[in-house]
Amino acid sequence: MTSRSRRRRGVVRAGGGHMILALSLGVALTATMTLSTPLAGATRSSGVLAVADYAYSTANHSRPPQIVTATDVTNAVATASVNKAKLTLVINIGEVLGYSRLVLFGNAVTYRQTCVDFPVKVGQPPTVIPCSAEFMELWQEEPFVLNASRSAVAAAASSGRAVSGADITPFFIGSNYKLLKTPTFRAGQGGVVTVIVKMKFNSTLTTSHICIQFPKTEAGVPFQVACK
Repeated sequence: MTSRSRRRRGVVRAGGGHMILALSLGVALTATMTLSTPLAGATRSSGVLAVADYAYSTANHSRPPQIVTATDVTNAVATASVNKAKLTLVINIGEVLGYSRLVLFGNAVTYRQTCVDFPVKVGQPPTVIPCSAEFMELWQEEPFVLNASRSAVAAAASSGRAVSGADITPFFIGSNYKLLKTPTFRAGQGGVVTVIVKMKFNSTLTTSHICIQFPKTEAGVPFQVACK
């Protein structure tokens, strides 16, 4: 926890005061992750399967049958007679780019976190699978990368112009988030910036990439895109 806290502080220093609220939320999530990661997906919990199967049944009994949606999962978790284990929905369908069918359930009592894959094929039931290191890393780190990106856009807007590549670089200097290439686009051009993120998962160092599309306009919003 000491090394990760140090890294969080580094990101905040790089991103400025805009990132304080995100830091507080991130620390709380990280504390839960540290306790639960070794058990993530380790057991085919009957409680998890009950919720997942109910979401699947909801979609499969539609007319015509459909694949499970985020709404189906949310409904299953919110149904007390189904969710007897009182699981929380940590990540829903479509919330992690590149893992659009993966869901993460958490147990507030045991701190166990379990991943479930909902297939894209109609009529194919969900499966409990191990939570991959990259999936967990992208979920944890993407908000901090976006916060630094939004801070860069806001800093440029305060000077009355759209963000440029030169505006972005200072918000990552001194942090654990590295830019794959120094962005060179000019204000008004917009561009995609690739950020390299690293995290230890079950004692293994994992490296992933998060790509952010920066806007052409002064009031634009940066957002995550698929890395090419």
